[in-house]
Amino acid sequence: MSIQASNLSVTINGRKILDDLNFTCRASEITAIVGENGAGKSTLLNCLAGVSKFAGKITLNQYPIESLSLATLAKYRAVLPQSSSLNFPFSVHEVVRLAMSLGCLSQTEQERIIADSLALVDATQFIDRDYLHLSGGEKQRVQLARVLAQLHAHDHYQSRFLFLDEPTSALDLKHQYSTLKMLRELCTPNNVRFNPARKIGALVIVHDLNLASFYCDKILLLDGGRLIAHDTPEKIFQHHIIKKSFGIDVIVDSHPDSNKPYLIPRLQ
Repeated sequence: MSIQASNLSVTINGRKILDDLNFTCRASEITAIVGENGAGKSTLLNCLAGVSKFAGKITLNQYPIESLSLATLAKYRAVLPQSSSLNFPFSVHEVVRLAMSLGCLSQTEQERIIADSLALVDATQFIDRDYLHLSGGEKQRVQLARVLAQLHAHDHYQSRFLFLDEPTSALDLKHQYSTLKMLRELCTPNNVRFNPARKIGALVIVHDLNLASFYCDKILLLDGGRLIAHDTPEKIFQHHIIKKSFGIDVIVDSHPDSNKPYLIPRLQ
């Protein structure tokens, strides 16, 4: 199963934000959406998640996305927006539990999912704390646990997708890498953390190109709302492509542990 965009365009106030995009992202893959600020990354993610209007066609698990109700969408995909504001003094436990408000799970099942989701993002120790008293990075990990809980709560035979807008932006170095590693494990077929019969795919907006290279299967490169390339890190993270799209000279080497492309900016 997959999410597929055909002739996808978005125009706002006469300006093309996305311009005739065509691509397919499959379950069991992590796709990094990269590009300069203003390239259209968040707009694209919102369209794919079914929360923004667009021209063209998007299908999720072969269903036209506009034909799916919000309740059905909640079973097929979970969304972490760029910023998540919550101004109520909820505990971390209560914040994660919000993800299961549409389900019919027993109390025991809910508690299991909450505990597992917090463990996945290394936030078990926050479970009884006031969400408003957490740091920015801690809040981001809790919000990620919430969307993981939503995905876990709806256990069915359709493929499921995560749409994550800059999930590592507020995280320290350790948790940037551990978060992408965790997503890599979840999207690997036959993973043991979620039901192995269910395939999971992820589309992630990432600014750190090395993180994208190390942990993502495909790179979707946008420039001015146009799709420049959609391929493996090895095909896209080349000097001339990065120079043209980001306007910066880089040295491209291979990481000694994985042989994945490793980008080092040249000092000007």
